[in-house]
Amino acid sequence: MTAETVRRKVARRLLPPLFLMFVLSFLDRTNVALVKTHLATDAGIDAAAYGFGAGVFFVGYALLGVPSNLVLHRWGARRWLAVLMFVWGLLSCAMALTSSPTGFYVLRFLLGAAEAGFFPGVILYITYWFPASDRGKATGMFQSAVAISSIIGNPVGGWLIGLHGMAGLDGWQWMFLLEGAPTVLLALAVPWLLTDRPEDARWLTAEEKALLTARIEADRPTEDARPPRRIREIVGDSRVLRLMFVYFAIQIGVYGVTFWLPALVGRIGGLDDVGIGFVSALPWVFALLGVLILPWLSDRSGNRRGPLRLALILTAAGLVGGALLPPVPAVAALCVAAFGFLGAQPVFWTVPPTILSGVQMAGTIALISGFGNLGGFLGPYVMGVVESSTGSGATGLYAVALIVVAGAAVVTGFRWAGLRNSPATPPHPAKEDITDDPHRALR
Repeated sequence: MTAETVRRKVARRLLPPLFLMFVLSFLDRTNVALVKTHLATDAGIDAAAYGFGAGVFFVGYALLGVPSNLVLHRWGARRWLAVLMFVWGLLSCAMALTSSPTGFYVLRFLLGAAEAGFFPGVILYITYWFPASDRGKATGMFQSAVAISSIIGNPVGGWLIGLHGMAGLDGWQWMFLLEGAPTVLLALAVPWLLTDRPEDARWLTAEEKALLTARIEADRPTEDARPPRRIREIVGDSRVLRLMFVYFAIQIGVYGVTFWLPALVGRIGGLDDVGIGFVSALPWVFALLGVLILPWLSDRSGNRRGPLRLALILTAAGLVGGALLPPVPAVAALCVAAFGFLGAQPVFWTVPPTILSGVQMAGTIALISGFGNLGGFLGPYVMGVVESSTGSGATGLYAVALIVVAGAAVVTGFRWAGLRNSPATPPHPAKEDITDDPHRALR
């Protein structure tokens, strides 16, 4: 038995259900992008109201993320994630009842509150099961669900909108109902699909549990490397503040494009709802490549800063190209942006566990995720206001690109050691930028 054998066994058991859960999560939060024009016609939701409603999801997300993650840490992942999925699945179905801007705002806020604990909860959950040297790849496999959700979600959503008139419902109502229902059903199976901790796994032998636990324990920060326990000291820690801003920059790029991509694709003449859905899926094919390639390079080299900085630069360049170029080349530019902004995320999430531990890690990961996802509020909102005032949604991409560039600058300012924290693979002593101290990942 080897560590690699155990890693593969854990990955085969846990990553597929986590992947499927994230596919549904991302689909339920972003499918509203496909019905922007339909909501304007049927519910009186103009561009600015749509931008606010699409983004207010992340206000609820930011407010509830920390308490939700603390509950998961104490109560266990399988039960808490099942509860969250069941609630947000019902709320996603309820989006079919939208009839006014106010109702749209309320449902989007509640949906964000319900989903608040899912992503940071899974990032925390991965640290229970994967040692540091494998977390980039594991997180990348999990986050590839974003690309898959968008690749299949846009065409499927376009087809569901085509059910207009069936049983007296509009097509966009069918889309919300039929994309929310699978979430509710999967929630019922989650307690049997997941295992809380390695010591609870009946599908691992005693020897496998001991080996896995030893590798994970070896990665935990020492007491003097752990962040302070008090919230005011945590948010005053420069390392945490920088992580919060970088993740904010990543997310404002992700959601600025996600909620407006179908509208930008709509500039290409001759496309119906299904055609827009298929073309809108193209950038996510490149996002899938990014989320697999960049974490692999990062884990292989042990360098976190370089791949993350590259990803942010590609994101900014793609956003500018999406604003400057004619429709077809603009879609190609957004493919570059998608490669960058999705590939950045699994690399980013390898860093917090090197400076966090225990309940501090549970709370601070959720804090970083919650603040970062405010970019999901500001991205759509800023672009909505810009479109209302200038008549061009593409113009808002410039503002989003500037924030992403600032995130790249902050990453450049980090003095990262470029660690490869693997007990089985000690760092090469000849390289100055690689250290056997995992807690020097950020200074």
